[in-house]
Amino acid sequence: MTPQTTETVIRDSDFFVEPDIYYYVAALEVNTPAMHRLVCRDDKEITVVTTKAGLADLTIKQQNQDQWRLLVINCANPFYCVGFLQKISSAMTAAGLDILLVSAFSRDYVFVLQQHLEQAVGILQNIGFVKRERHN
Repeated sequence: MTPQTTETVIRDSDFFVEPDIYYYVAALEVNTPAMHRLVCRDDKEITVVTTKAGLADLTIKQQNQDQWRLLVINCANPFYCVGFLQKISSAMTAAGLDILLVSAFSRDYVFVLQQHLEQAVGILQNIGFVKRERHN
């Protein structure tokens, strides 16, 4: 079902903050894919988003040295919300934050630099998302 407005979907969606710090790596080899948050292969490279513990599982070609935090967004109406990610990215951009976005089947992932975590949480709440605690 297609929602009436992006604002309605945002109001009905929530998010939580993952406790881990993540690193972006261009890898030559990934020994245990299941231990990483994200493994993306394309015709150019293998990109891995992982924790510090996960770095030892990789043959690293290049690593971004920044530390990233993850905001996990549970979208109330996945696939059918025009402007959902645009609303998030525009608000973060207006605040001067660099973000990395990834969409999964029923969730969207917003990676923000460690030093911008609190500001990013506030931005999501200001545009209408409900923050909740992470449940295993």
